[in-house]
Amino acid sequence: MTQNCEAQHADNEELIEVDRIEAPKVIEDSGDPVGLKLYVVTSTASRGADAVQQHLQDHFAYLRELEDRGVLFAAGPLWTDDGEYFEGDGMLIYRASSVSEAQAIADGDPMHASGARTYRIRPWLIHDGNIGVRVFLSQSRHELL
Repeated sequence: MTQNCEAQHADNEELIEVDRIEAPKVIEDSGDPVGLKLYVVTSTASRGADAVQQHLQDHFAYLRELEDRGVLFAAGPLWTDDGEYFEGDGMLIYRASSVSEAQAIADGDPMHASGARTYRIRPWLIHDGNIGVRVFLSQSRHELL
């Protein structure tokens, strides 16, 4: 079912009219080959890159903890559009059972708890793409392909 609603686009101050399709319909139409639902967190610097820098080590420690628990799928910094600078923004992808669980995980991040960054969470269904990993056992190293 398609719904029409008003929404505010991130790059635009004014409300625009958008169409929405219920998630189950999209899943049904796509065939849902993987069916892995994750939660994408866009983490935006709210007090500048210096405030982010002050909390990086605690943030990294928290991410390692999430990784050890199997909660963190991926995370990393977002560069400026030209790829030359870091302004303090990042993206994280969590394995969680619900938006509220993902919010609790994000709230526990020292970067968010300190107010250095704000965040937005969106559920994400992995549908297309591929990933490969080569593990060199004798060398204790790996490559993402």
